[in-house]
Amino acid sequence: MQAMKMLHPRYLSPLIGVSGFVATIILLGVVRGPAAAMGVLVLSALGFAGGYALRRAKGRGEGRAASTTQRLAAVTAKSDERLVNLVEVAPEPVLVCAGSRVVYANRAAVTALHCESAEELTTRSFLDLVEGKDREALAENLRGMLSTGRPAPSAEVDFLCRDGSRATLDVSYLITDFQSERAVVLLCRDMTERKQLQGHLMLADRLASLGTLAAGVAHEINNPLLYVSMNLEYVTSEVQRISGQLANSSAQKAGDLVPQLEALDRPLHEARDGAQRVKDIVRDLRSFSTGGGGERVWPVDICAIMESALRMARNEIKYRAEVVRQYGETPMVDANESRMAQVFLNLLINAAQAIPEGNVPNNEIRISTTTDRAGRAVIQIQDSGVGIPLDVLPRVFDPFFTTKAVGKGTGLGLAIVHRIVTALKGEIYIESQVGSGTTVRLILPAAQGAPEAAEAKPLSPHDVGVREERRLRVLLIDDETALGTSLRRCISRYWNASFVNDGRQALELLRHDDGYDVIVCDLMMPEVTGMDIYEELVQSKPDLSKKMLFMTGGAFTERARSFLESVPNRHLDKPFDLAQLEAAVRSVAAN
Repeated sequence: MQAMKMLHPRYLSPLIGVSGFVATIILLGVVRGPAAAMGVLVLSALGFAGGYALRRAKGRGEGRAASTTQRLAAVTAKSDERLVNLVEVAPEPVLVCAGSRVVYANRAAVTALHCESAEELTTRSFLDLVEGKDREALAENLRGMLSTGRPAPSAEVDFLCRDGSRATLDVSYLITDFQSERAVVLLCRDMTERKQLQGHLMLADRLASLGTLAAGVAHEINNPLLYVSMNLEYVTSEVQRISGQLANSSAQKAGDLVPQLEALDRPLHEARDGAQRVKDIVRDLRSFSTGGGGERVWPVDICAIMESALRMARNEIKYRAEVVRQYGETPMVDANESRMAQVFLNLLINAAQAIPEGNVPNNEIRISTTTDRAGRAVIQIQDSGVGIPLDVLPRVFDPFFTTKAVGKGTGLGLAIVHRIVTALKGEIYIESQVGSGTTVRLILPAAQGAPEAAEAKPLSPHDVGVREERRLRVLLIDDETALGTSLRRCISRYWNASFVNDGRQALELLRHDDGYDVIVCDLMMPEVTGMDIYEELVQSKPDLSKKMLFMTGGAFTERARSFLESVPNRHLDKPFDLAQLEAAVRSVAAN
């Protein structure tokens, strides 16, 4: 622009005007001789002056243009620097690939791939960072993008991190020039945590489904298991009774039969022990499943629940360590039995999995219970496992945090334990040392008293019964004919027992006969349930409704759970044994 100012008429027009005038005179011959020579000299001088002026103007213009170019280059460089700084601090990973090389990686990419610096990425081939199953497809995409100049569709790619783990990135592509060569920009979103969360949620949903399935399986097993165990008890007692009678007989034939009957005693006891073991498993399954009585809280025996959890964890523990029990005097605590069983099972499995297999005599899981000065129950589970590193300890209660291999842990166990314990106003502490094992200590407040619904709790075989002065009339109601028949067979030795396998038929019978001392009724039956029978008796024969004793294989519906919590009647959880049934019947009759 400065050069153009110098070519303005102020400078150039006079020179051009004078030069033109002199040239015209010479060409027209007006001036000749010395005058013409002088004119040519003047014209040359003017031409020189004009040329000088033009060259000066041109020089000034070029200098100004060069200065402008420099300033523009400086501004561009500054903008590039700002852009690079912006990309560098972007929260999502950005990679730039030229050919097969990584030529740039921002901080987020360094963090996502667990590297210390960008140089760890820019000194490697890009495809070396990609997990094997995605490598070939991504190489084809890169070649296609660089040759056509068109970006490929976005896709999820699994990258290999420096520590051997995997990071899932959602990658979008751009084509650009970078450092004077064609390059592909990978704009990424780190999907690793989201993928892990989805996996954990799917696993949690699967576990919930398994819990429901376990409850259903336990319920279906309960009835056949109950009549198998009842019949075994009946046969065992009858064999013992007949053996006793024959032993008191002097007949030679009786003497020959006694040893044969006594030989049956051992296999019968073994069968009963096997049935009892299955009963324990079914009871534990129901306790840990979603159908184990909802979230009701009542005073529970910590040691009994711990034994139940040990049975469930037996297969995980028996190849790793010996269990040492040190049960001291411990108060009852207000808790939900299934939730406490879940707490103990999680802690026992964690303790077992911290111990390598194959060296059982030299490893142990020590369980101790005691009472602290404040009267609270203290439960301690100590293992001789590998221990927990100090930098990991603060995170052990975080949801989805786990140090176990893929497929071995969900990262939910201790988080659930912490939630359950704190909900009970308890405390949980973990102490650990690498190479020396881990100690988990729970502190739970003592029970403040049984709730009103505690009367509906299952009875133990040790409940004190009453000896009746006459044979009781007992009505058994259950839709499972084999179960009702076996129960009637067992208790008919003591009482006059009748059995009905239909709720509607039972109601019709009770409308005309209210002379029963105890009504043992299944809670859940087709069409007319035990709840329906109770509600009708409350309206028509309230005294008879008080004589009902319920049997249940699990209160699966909201109505059933609410019913058991609201009625004062006792109930027996299947599978129960004959001693529990006898004690419950006598107690109902006495009340």
